[in-house]
Amino acid sequence: MNKKTLNIEFSEHENIADGLPDNTAHLLALADDNLKNAYAPYSNFKVSSALQLENKKVILGTNQENAAYPSGLCAERVAIFSAKSQYPNQKVEKLVITTEQYREQPFSPCGACRQVIAEYEQQQKSPIEITLKAGNSKVWVFKSIGDLLPFSFDGDVLLKKG
Repeated sequence: MNKKTLNIEFSEHENIADGLPDNTAHLLALADDNLKNAYAPYSNFKVSSALQLENKKVILGTNQENAAYPSGLCAERVAIFSAKSQYPNQKVEKLVITTEQYREQPFSPCGACRQVIAEYEQQQKSPIEITLKAGNSKVWVFKSIGDLLPFSFDGDVLLKKG
């Protein structure tokens, strides 16, 4: 048997003003403002996201619930799917995710969102910086979704024949 250890790296900021790059702080402000557009009548857990493409366009997303729970979508996937529909050849550089709900540490994306982000990272062959914030919580910045989903399923295995 071999025991192995996996370490991840991320930066923690006390707040938006604590050393975040201006464009990341701007994306967080846009996402915070966009929380009003979330549709969360069942959970009352509003989530918003903002992403920046390599052409510097910003795409916003919010969670959209439905009484038939599996029919809703998370804010991250709304933004990514919208971005790739509007700008199919642009890489996603940054993705920020925020919520009104406060707790000391940010909430992280669900497993489905992590997998979707991982697949877009694999497809574009470059990392997507992920920034997380919950209300007035600390801000966490990850260089890649690989830090949140280190053993993601790689769709390339589905494309191989034989």
